[in-house]
Amino acid sequence: MGWLLGRRSRSKRSRSSRKNDRSFSTSIPLLRWLGPSFTFSGIVGLLFMVVTGRIDLSVFDQWMGNGENPIGELIADSGQPQRSRIEPVALQMDNRSRETIRIATFNIQFFGPSKVSNPQIMQSIARIVSQFDVVAIQEIRNGQVSPIGELVSLLRASGASYSSSVSESIGEGDRYKEAYAFVYDQSRIAMIPGSAYVVQDPDELMSREPMVASFETRTGSPDGRPPFRFTLINVHTSPSEVAENAIINEMNVLDDVFTSVRNYEYGMTGEEDFILLGDLNVDTAGLRELGQIPSVFSIAGDAMTNTRRTKTYDHILIDRNMTTEFTGRYGILDLQNTFGISEEEALKISDHFPVWAEFTIYEAPRLTPQVPPIATRNQTRDQASGTRY
Repeated sequence: MGWLLGRRSRSKRSRSSRKNDRSFSTSIPLLRWLGPSFTFSGIVGLLFMVVTGRIDLSVFDQWMGNGENPIGELIADSGQPQRSRIEPVALQMDNRSRETIRIATFNIQFFGPSKVSNPQIMQSIARIVSQFDVVAIQEIRNGQVSPIGELVSLLRASGASYSSSVSESIGEGDRYKEAYAFVYDQSRIAMIPGSAYVVQDPDELMSREPMVASFETRTGSPDGRPPFRFTLINVHTSPSEVAENAIINEMNVLDDVFTSVRNYEYGMTGEEDFILLGDLNVDTAGLRELGQIPSVFSIAGDAMTNTRRTKTYDHILIDRNMTTEFTGRYGILDLQNTFGISEEEALKISDHFPVWAEFTIYEAPRLTPQVPPIATRNQTRDQASGTRY
């Protein structure tokens, strides 16, 4: 069965010729238009009256293991003492709470045929992924054999019920391309049908446009409490495009992406919880305009997230005022300590550590609803086939 994802069409113009362009758009699969709740029918009606095509993000610039536990050791120091309630904690193998879920991001370096052909590495990746309920994965190199398809098959062979949604390969022209994926435990998480899409970038403001998808927990609550529903924005920036001398710094584009996705999804479905996660290739000081969105912060802060323990690259960002389902628990999964291996051996798995955060399985009550401004323009729907395993 195919998930509908956005299709990009790139022109030959250079990035420098677009220094002042701030237009960004989001491809919305057809199924997204069919499922808003009646609660927000008024907003939806307004959207259909005024929206004729793509979301224009420029509009928003004016707004604002130990022993038998192979997955037991973590390394993390938030480096942000002002958030004293948030402390890194250790995972316990196969000890996921029924009251919480773990959402993670993992850049699996060059996740392609070479790793797929190595059973030991694939087993290690599967054991890592199995500790989380949803994992946003970056740097997938699709070929004749799908790395994510092989990973999901390995997880299922162990008795788990994981599934996935994979984007098309993304990149500029014939240059290096990679795909995104969300891998999730179907026994605990449901992916909202038709919710996956890739943000459109007609002006080539980013090297790899983010992938978006929405999920909700499977609670089976006897008292009728609503499940935690959330939207993930999976990102992998280009190191050269977040550097100080970048002509268009991708951190100054991602704030538009976050705001645009948030406003669109809220207008269509009433969604309030948005989590931007992935390999951003910067520390918190380098978040720039993304880090200046009110109430949005990086959960793990400046914890070292690369395998050499020297850099901060990977982040999970939320709006602290809206996503109060965050329990305050997070961690950085240290591959060396996890498997009792050397740094050199850990680098064969990835040059990044997985970063994770914990959330409750129920929607938190909204004491003071905050309705984001809705402003869209020239919205169109562009469909392409994605892959689900």
